[in-house]
Parts: sequence; C-alpha cells; structure tokens
Amino acid sequence: MIPKLSENAQKSFDEYLNQVKVLLRYTKSIDSDEIVQNINDYIENELADAIEPVGSDELEDVLKKLGSPEQWVPEEITWWKKFILRLRCGPEDWRLAYLSFGLLLIGFIFLPLILVFLTASYLVSRAALSLCNNNLQVKEQKWLIYPSLIIVNVLLLSLLLFWPLFISVNLGYGFEHDVRKTYSQFTDDLQYWLMATSFIISSLGIWWLIFANMLKKKNSIFQKILWPFFDMIKKKWLIGFWFVSLLMIIIFTAIGILFWF
Repeated sequence: MIPKLSENAQKSFDEYLNQVKVLLRYTKSIDSDEIVQNINDYIENELADAIEPVGSDELEDVLKKLGSPEQWVPEEITWWKKFILRLRCGPEDWRLAYLSFGLLLIGFIFLPLILVFLTASYLVSRAALSLCNNNLQVKEQKWLIYPSLIIVNVLLLSLLLFWPLFISVNLGYGFEHDVRKTYSQFTDDLQYWLMATSFIISSLGIWWLIFANMLKKKNSIFQKILWPFFDMIKKKWLIGFWFVSLLMIIIFTAIGILFWF
C-alpha cells in the first residue's frame, strides 16, 4: 500500500495517474489498468521507508524518476494526437503552455490573423508562467511559453523606445518650409536636415532619460509590461542606459545648435 501522502502530494499523484489514464484511453494495445497498477507498485516500493505523510517534493522526485505520463503512450499514436491529448489531460499550467504554443503556430499558419493569435498566445503565456510552481517547471516549459513572450516584448520595447521618432520626424517635415523661409542660413535640404536630425536624436534622448527613470521605479507600469524579462535586467544596465541618454541629449543638442547658427 502506498504510504499516506500530504494534500499537495496526493493532488500531484492524482494528476499524474489521470494523465496516464486519459493518454492510454485511445490505445487498444496496452491495458491501462495494468499500467496504473505498475505505477502504484513502483511508488509503493520507492516510498516504503518514507516518513508519513509524504511531502510533495519527495513524491515529485519519485515521479521524476518514473518518467512523464507520455512515456506510456505507444508509438502507434501520431504526434498531433499526442499534442491534443497533452493539451486535454495535462495539469492546468502545462495545458496553458501547450495552448499558448498552439495559438502561436495557428497565427503563423493564418498570417492575416497573426496579430489576433499572437496577442492571445501572449496572454495565455503570461497566465501559464504565473502558474508555474518552481524554476524547474519554468525551464521545462520555456520552449512553449517564451516564443510569444519574446516576440511581443521585443515589439513593445521597440515601440516604447522609438515612438517619439514618429512625432519628431513629422514635426521636422512640418516645420521645414517655415524654418527655411525664416532663417536664411538653411540654403538647402541637407543643412536643414542635419540640424533637424540632431534635435530629433536629442529629443529621443530626453524620452529615453524619462523612460530610464520610470523603469527604475518599483512596480512601475513599464516593469509590468515587460515582465518577465524585466526581472533579468541588472540595475547597472539601467544606470548605463541613463548615462547614454544623457550623453545623447548633450551631444546632439550641441550639434543642432551649431548647425542652427
């Protein structure tokens, strides 16, 4: 008889057996009851000397040695059916991980709807990551969860960093006629745009300085937007980003003034 398990350990064991039963339901070549009995016998032998109630960590070590539920699935089941079964019967956090990856694949298959499926995959990935119980589980699910997180975070970071360019470049075009008409030193497009580009880069540096300061604030909105990758950013990198922004402002403002006069 299997030793008494703690509440969390019993839940983990029930989830494992449930996955095995569901996975074996679709094959006729293997007796699922026999497999379940073999699993019970193995757990009983491994935990024979364990102190009751057996904790979830101790049980997880035994289940890890036993192997994943998928190992009991015969080769006769195709890969796509295994994927569907894993999505259906896995623990909630693993189901979300598979769902996230599936939505991303569908988005690349139906490119006109990529934004819809990418957004859905991103939201499911964040939910799956928040449900992971430990770092080991995160590592195991990375290839399922991280693709959509990386794509969306790169897009969001690019937008956050460079959105002022859209405004400042349009302003540069909008004021070109009036500036060149008012100030005689701008005899051609090149001279005007050398000056304008300097101030455009300087304005970008101002935004980066503000952005760096906002990133340093605890629990800022930008930290939440860039989660979980913001947690990987070291404090010295933010300080370096702040100094680069300040240098951009000083250098390109000076260059713009020189071209103006």
